[in-house]
Amino acid sequence: MPFLVATVLVVLDQLAKAWTVATLPLNAPGIALWPGVLELNYVRNTGAAFGLLRDVDLEVGPLNVDGTFLLGILSLVVALWLVRTLAVDARSMGAWTRAALTLILAGAVGNMIDRFRLGYVIDYVDVYLGTYDFAVFNLADAAISVGAVLLILATLLRDRPRGT
Repeated sequence: MPFLVATVLVVLDQLAKAWTVATLPLNAPGIALWPGVLELNYVRNTGAAFGLLRDVDLEVGPLNVDGTFLLGILSLVVALWLVRTLAVDARSMGAWTRAALTLILAGAVGNMIDRFRLGYVIDYVDVYLGTYDFAVFNLADAAISVGAVLLILATLLRDRPRGT
């Protein structure tokens, strides 16, 4: 079940990104869903969360490795580890832990696809709290963030499978 849920989330993420590219102008005012609180704006993120690692540029022998490629490789490693963990250990995990890892897997794969295919990640959700403007994000980012919070809660609450 975790792999079906992760696959559905990755497909939804990629469809939302395709809609964003087809509908919204790049780096321009988009669609206000809730004026002053929630907007859809198309931006390209070449870094990690909040643009971290955007300016990384490493020489590795004859190869030039930028932050986007490095983050793509990191996403691939995390995704492979999560696939292995969910495939082997899912039954020994509590439901909240399994859900958390599934969300993180979906988010990692969704953004990894963009990094390897495009060289950047498509972001489109822009949230404001008063005058504070959060970094623009996407469904994959939201899945990773919610998954991380769930994982912390599951750990604190000692999430265990039923019957243990």
